[in-house]
Amino acid sequence: MRGAFFRRGQNLADLALIIGVVGLAFIGMEAYIRRGVQGKVKDLTDYIISDKQSAGEDAVDSNTSFSLDSTMESKEFKGGGRRLTGNEDSTSTYSQKAPPAH
Repeated sequence: MRGAFFRRGQNLADLALIIGVVGLAFIGMEAYIRRGVQGKVKDLTDYIISDKQSAGEDAVDSNTSFSLDSTMESKEFKGGGRRLTGNEDSTSTYSQKAPPAH
């Protein structure tokens, strides 16, 4: 009787440890996905506001669009294993009309 009680306690401790590790993995991946999106937005703004632009330059018409599709999938295996996979697609387009000739 006493051995069965300690086994159940060990299983509960194992389960708590697995849940904690999976939770930390999700938290860690969220930070990397956020950094990836911030990097794409920074690249887009750096492209739009480049060194070529000056205060005396004529204004031009431009069109910019940005889209992001991010997915995360979790698969559980027999025996308690788990695999996390993520995918991120981003697209940025920039078009500009030529300024009128003087």
